[in-house]
Amino acid sequence: MTGRKTIDDVPSQEVYLEAMRGYHLGGTLFGVSIELSDEYRECGRSYLLIVDFTGRSARFHVLLQLENQMLSHISGSQDDHVLLEVGGLTHFLRGSSHTTARAPEPFFHKLFRLPDGTLFTYGEDGCVCRFDGISWQPIPPLVSSFLRAMHGPSAELLHVAGNNGTLLRLQGDRWRQVPLDFNRSIEAIHVSPNGTVSIGCEDGICFEYRDNLLKEIKAPDSDFMSICDFKGARFWGDNDFGVFVQDNHLLKEFRALGFAYAMQPSPDLLVVTGWKEIFVFDGNSWSGFEFGYDGQLYIQVIDMSRRYL
Repeated sequence: MTGRKTIDDVPSQEVYLEAMRGYHLGGTLFGVSIELSDEYRECGRSYLLIVDFTGRSARFHVLLQLENQMLSHISGSQDDHVLLEVGGLTHFLRGSSHTTARAPEPFFHKLFRLPDGTLFTYGEDGCVCRFDGISWQPIPPLVSSFLRAMHGPSAELLHVAGNNGTLLRLQGDRWRQVPLDFNRSIEAIHVSPNGTVSIGCEDGICFEYRDNLLKEIKAPDSDFMSICDFKGARFWGDNDFGVFVQDNHLLKEFRALGFAYAMQPSPDLLVVTGWKEIFVFDGNSWSGFEFGYDGQLYIQVIDMSRRYL
């Protein structure tokens, strides 16, 4: 009898590498999650890394390694990390402590944490759970849609969105449906303190929703995956060009990164997750680092004066 197949059994040239998410932790430190898998995703290995990136050099150490596929990750500081792996098991790393909690259903795909620290997980069939500090507590589902994005600056403005034009707003312990009257799957949302909801969909369909009004944002024909505010500007990331900046109700090309799956702002830096890359913007200039695998995971600095122009 043979054992379970692992990444070590896969030829290095056949290993698929993907950067999952990056966060600025202050100074030169970043929290980054990486996933390795084979072509058919039959086996996987995931890493949570602390990267020390000066702009001219990059090195990392492994904080956690999982012999499974990671679905979502949040880093709040050097000593505060949350990871969700396939099957609904959540890992909490706080200083030297490592604890876990399993969601009541295995079909959760993403994590979101409010500024006050309240943590949510969400995914298929309209399912959302809130963490009470010990275990995951379900919020009764309102719809059966696959939920793809969650955002809000506070619990009062928390929204979740997904397939078939689903947009829900949390009111206490229940969801209220926001009627958008379109059937597109929503890939990204951003909720401003004034209640404006920015909505990114496939095929360049983008909107702003406020006070029961839906206004179109003119955008190129690509799939928008991320939206965030940084230093007074609103940025949108897609799967084709990279990063756009919003000008009234128009998206303008800002930086050609090729793919901007996720964006996480800190007070000082905007961290953009590409395919194998983590890009860093300080408001004036870009830098970045990328990962590779040759039997071992490695990191190298990206020369942004020659690439991604």
